[in-house]
Amino acid sequence: MAESIPLYRVSQETNRASIDSLPAHNAKVFERKRSNPLLPFSVFRLLWSRRRNDRARHSLLTHTEYQNGITSGYPRKRRRRNRCFRLLFWLFNSCALFIIVSLLNGLLRPSYIQLSEHYLDLEKRILAASVQDGRGNPHNEKVFIAANIINEDLIRDSWGENLINLVRILGQDNVFISIYENDAGDGTRDALLELNRKLACNTSIVTGDHISLSNFPTVTTSSGEKRVKRPTYLAEVRNRVLLPLQSGPRVDHWERNHPNFRRAEQKFDKVLFLKDVFFNPVEAAQLLFSTNMGPNGRAEYSAACAIDFAAKVMFYDTSVVHDMEGYGMGLMFYPWFPPIGESQSRNDVLALKDAVRVRSCWGGMAAFDAEIFQPRVMEDNDTVPALQFRSIQEPYWEEADFCLLFADMEVRRAMLHEQGKGVFVNPYIRVAYSQVTWDWLPFWRRHERMFQFLQYIVSKIGYPEYNPRREHVAGARVEERVWVPEGDKGGGSFQNVERNADAGGWCGQRKMLVMKKDLGRADENGWWKNWENVKIPKGL
Repeated sequence: MAESIPLYRVSQETNRASIDSLPAHNAKVFERKRSNPLLPFSVFRLLWSRRRNDRARHSLLTHTEYQNGITSGYPRKRRRRNRCFRLLFWLFNSCALFIIVSLLNGLLRPSYIQLSEHYLDLEKRILAASVQDGRGNPHNEKVFIAANIINEDLIRDSWGENLINLVRILGQDNVFISIYENDAGDGTRDALLELNRKLACNTSIVTGDHISLSNFPTVTTSSGEKRVKRPTYLAEVRNRVLLPLQSGPRVDHWERNHPNFRRAEQKFDKVLFLKDVFFNPVEAAQLLFSTNMGPNGRAEYSAACAIDFAAKVMFYDTSVVHDMEGYGMGLMFYPWFPPIGESQSRNDVLALKDAVRVRSCWGGMAAFDAEIFQPRVMEDNDTVPALQFRSIQEPYWEEADFCLLFADMEVRRAMLHEQGKGVFVNPYIRVAYSQVTWDWLPFWRRHERMFQFLQYIVSKIGYPEYNPRREHVAGARVEERVWVPEGDKGGGSFQNVERNADAGGWCGQRKMLVMKKDLGRADENGWWKNWENVKIPKGL
C-alpha cells in the first residue's frame, strides 16, 4: 500500500519545484519578493500562474488520493463555485454603483426648488403687505372654496388657521366657503361652527348632517351581500358641498332645513377643492393664479392640482391621476408617471415644468375653472347644466368619481365644440396628510431625484396597471369583460359583454371599494377610513 504524503509536504515540494522551474531572472524576483513580508499577493500571483493548469495541484487531498482518481470531479465544482462568486461580485458592484449614482443624482441635481419669476412676485406681494386684504389676488378673481372635512383636531389647528389666512390673501369679498360634514360626531360639528364664526367671508357650513346608506344604490357581491360603492358615496358628499352654486327645488329644500346653508349669489372664476390636508395658504394662491401663466398675466387651465403625499415621499392620490394618454401612475416616487407611450407627463416632470400635462388629477388641493360647475345659458337660450360628480354601479370595476368628472369634461367640450385650457399637475405645490410628512416635504423636494432611476426600472417592470378599457371612446360599441351576477343570493361569473362604452373607461381599475355599514363608528378617527376593499372573485 502506497504511503500517503501529507498535504503540507506536497505544498512545500510543489512550491520549491515551481521556483526551480522559473527562469533565472524570475526566480531571483520571486526570492526577493518572498523575503518581503509586505508583498504576499505578488507571491500568490507568481505561483498561481504556474499551477493553474495542473489539476493535481488544485487538490486539497493527499498526492496518493489524487493518483487513485478520487478527486476527478473537484475542479469542475470549484469552477462552478468561482462562477457563482464572480456573479455575486458583479451584482454587488452593480448595486453599489446604482446606489451611488442615484444618491449623487439627488444631491447634485435638486428638483422642484427654483420657482419661476411670477411665482416669486406673487409670494413677495403676499408677504410684503401682510395685513392688506386681497393682496394675493391681483385680478380680484372670485373663488369658491369647497371642503369636505371631518378631522376635528385639524380643523382647530393648522387647517382652520390656514383657511382663515387664505381668505385674507384672496380678499374676503372675493371668497365664498362651502363646507359639508356628516356623521363625524359632535366634536367635528363644534369645531366647524367655531371656525365659521372666525371666517370674515360669505360661508355655507352644513355640519352634523346624517347620510343613510339605505338611500344609495347598491351592487351585489359574489357572496350575495348588497353594498354601497365608495365612489357613489363620495360623489354625493361632493355634490352637496357644491349646492350653493346651484338653484332649484333641492336647493330650496336645503335652505329651509339647514340653518347655516347659504346660496352663493355671484358668479365665480375659480373653484378650489380642499381636503383634510396640511397646506400653505401662499401656495394655494400660487396654484390658483400662477399655474400655466398666460401672456395676459392670468393662469390658464381647466384644472390644476397640487401633489399630495403620504409616508414622506409617496404620492397618494394615484388612482385619480392619469397621464396625457390615460395611463395610470407608475411607482409612487418621483417622477411618479410611468415610462410608457410618449411619456409626455413624465417628461414634463423631468423638465421641472410647473404645469405638467395630464388627463385627470386630484391631489388634496385642486383648482378648477368655475365655468364647469355653473349652468351656462347659450346664445339660443338653451341652458347647459353644470357638471356634477357621479359614479358607476358595475360590480368589481372601479372608476373614481373625481376622474369621471374629467371624463365628463371631455364629453362636454366635444358637445360644445370648445378647446380645453388644459389639465395640469403642479409639482411646486404640495400638501401632506400628516405633520411628519409635511415637515419632511422640503427635504424630499430637494433630493427626490435620487428615486428617478429606481422608479424607472420598477415602473418599466410592473406599472401602470393594465386597463383594457383605456382606449374605449364614449358611446362606441365595444366588448368588455364584466361581472354578471346569477341572482340576488350571490354567485356569478365574468363574461364578455357587448355594450356602449362609458366616457370614463380610461379611469377604471379592476377592484371594488365599498362603504362600511356603520359610518359614525368608521369616521371616529377623523381620516375618512370608512370603506373597505372587496376581494375580486376568481375567473377573471
